[in-house]
Amino acid sequence: MKRRRISPRRNFHLCPSRSTVLSLLLLAGVLALPLFAVPARAATPTVMIVSPADGAVFGNGTPMIVRFLVSDFSLVQPGRVGQVAAPNEGHLRVFVDGALARLVVQVEPIVLPLSSGPHTIRLQLVDDVGNALSPDVSTSVRVVATHGPAGGVPTIRIVSPKLFERTGHGMYVSFQITNFTLVEPHGQPNAPSEGHLQLLLDGSVLEELVQVEPAFLVSLPDGDHDLTMRLVNNDDTPLSPDVSATTNFHVTASTSATLPLVLNGGVLFLEVFIVTILILRRRKEPANTSIAPRDEL
Repeated sequence: MKRRRISPRRNFHLCPSRSTVLSLLLLAGVLALPLFAVPARAATPTVMIVSPADGAVFGNGTPMIVRFLVSDFSLVQPGRVGQVAAPNEGHLRVFVDGALARLVVQVEPIVLPLSSGPHTIRLQLVDDVGNALSPDVSTSVRVVATHGPAGGVPTIRIVSPKLFERTGHGMYVSFQITNFTLVEPHGQPNAPSEGHLQLLLDGSVLEELVQVEPAFLVSLPDGDHDLTMRLVNNDDTPLSPDVSATTNFHVTASTSATLPLVLNGGVLFLEVFIVTILILRRRKEPANTSIAPRDEL
């Protein structure tokens, strides 16, 4: 009888696989990263103009109001006693056409009165002593100011003389304008809906008007004439598109019958005046009484 050979019992040990070992090493490396990481840098400051929008028009001579936002930066009053410069701290400078206009230490609306014409508004963050940040943190917007309305199409209408009206050598000219403001031209830049008015007679500029009042023309030559009224910019250039109105009238010379009628009326008034004086004087004179001499009695 054969004796069965019994194999010794094997001891089985649980050995981790290669993938498991790698996963554990990666996890350990990730957990160890914060211990060797470089300290986080401070956030970069920003400044943003909320309003007005680029190209906005401010009409009727009203000041411009700038609204802005600042992030990752503290606005503080410069020149404080014992003040120590700190990162991401300082104030805001406001420039109008490159010239310093304001120093701002609070996030609040900025009111800027502007002259007529285009302007560039720039906001810049600076440190406590007024140095620009590195890199520079600033923003800008372009706007236009005018004494005229901010919107609407300018128009002009001639009220008198009427078309084909017959008049004498002197004549009043009246007109109406809308969406346009007349201003004195002093070399200021052109601005929307503001300027002055040119009065042209037969194509030649006769007068420039800066007020909405009737104009009086004298010594007009006899015959037919074209009267044109044109709105122009501060530098005398026409608006684009052109805004003008034209009418035609006829000047008639004074006739020989007209003058004698005026003179006769004056003579008649003079005669009535003289007769009235004579009547009043006679009423004031005492009555004449005749007394006969005694010898004749």
